[in-house]
Amino acid sequence: MNINFDYSGQVVGKYYLIEKLGNGGFGAVYRAHDRVLKTDKAIKILEVKNPQEAYKLFNEAAIPYKCRHNHIIKINSGELVNFCGEIVFVVDMDLANGESIESILKKRYISTIESLNIIKDILFAVEYSHISGSIHRDIKPANILLDNGIPKLSDFGLSTALGSIIIPWQWYVTHAAPETFVNNSIATVHTDIYAIGITLYRMVNNISDWRLFLNGIPNAEKHMRSGKLIDKLPMGDLVPVKVRKIINKACKKEPEKRYTSASEMRNAIEKLQFLYDWKPINQEHWEGISDGNPNKEIYIEKKRKTIEVIVLKNRRKQSNDSKKFSDLLEAQRYMYDYIRESTLR
Repeated sequence: MNINFDYSGQVVGKYYLIEKLGNGGFGAVYRAHDRVLKTDKAIKILEVKNPQEAYKLFNEAAIPYKCRHNHIIKINSGELVNFCGEIVFVVDMDLANGESIESILKKRYISTIESLNIIKDILFAVEYSHISGSIHRDIKPANILLDNGIPKLSDFGLSTALGSIIIPWQWYVTHAAPETFVNNSIATVHTDIYAIGITLYRMVNNISDWRLFLNGIPNAEKHMRSGKLIDKLPMGDLVPVKVRKIINKACKKEPEKRYTSASEMRNAIEKLQFLYDWKPINQEHWEGISDGNPNKEIYIEKKRKTIEVIVLKNRRKQSNDSKKFSDLLEAQRYMYDYIRESTLR
């Protein structure tokens, strides 16, 4: 089986493959129709390179099956199936009614507050996984799905038992903690914390093409190995200082300096006091929604001799906050500063 090929329209055991949803973790994921139960599922098809060791693939299904949680995609079963003359392993999962964060980042803006709320829910799932004795090892935007708006962690294909020795390079390298680049490294909660930190960085900075973005960072792989990647990554103008501190702590070079648990990182997020959830109407016009406070808008108005940044509260101009500038860059800087400083209390 070639996982890069699209087998849509074919039958795998009791499943009719409707459409390919993507590749991930040594397998391909499809939207499929369960011809027995008459319902649509998401199934992951894994290559079985060595039939004598096929039982090891059951970890793909067994670990998340044990980790049944509201913020983890539900695993229903795992079985060996003959497909196109080959033995493959099929993981039966609930079909999420929504997209991955990676897909959403390519289509729309994700606000700082939305990002924090999503990661907070994923940290509940990671905490549950850790308590169950499992390290995910592949936390990234592609493996966080919004299922009817509920964030859920998926793809435990690289997961392993807490305290196990892990093989270097058999994971999503750009999210790998620096201590995992050496032989005989041990799977700890800190490896997942690091990956969550990088994931949060990508979300609050709205990076739609991560690979292309990293290509613009000189010696990126060297910095990944040394643990200095987060220090070399630029932070967007809209990211509040308190959020930057959470990301930086999660991505510390030394594991012991990161959050000691998913719950500790979640508590740090929960201590933040959200004020305005800012989203762009266009590049120079933003709207801020607040729970319990009047809504705001901020936009740039270009006049003949000046450029004015206008702040509205309940559609009324706020003279104290509105400012005039002679330079567009200064006006944009003021607007971004205003948005950043009013995101949190």
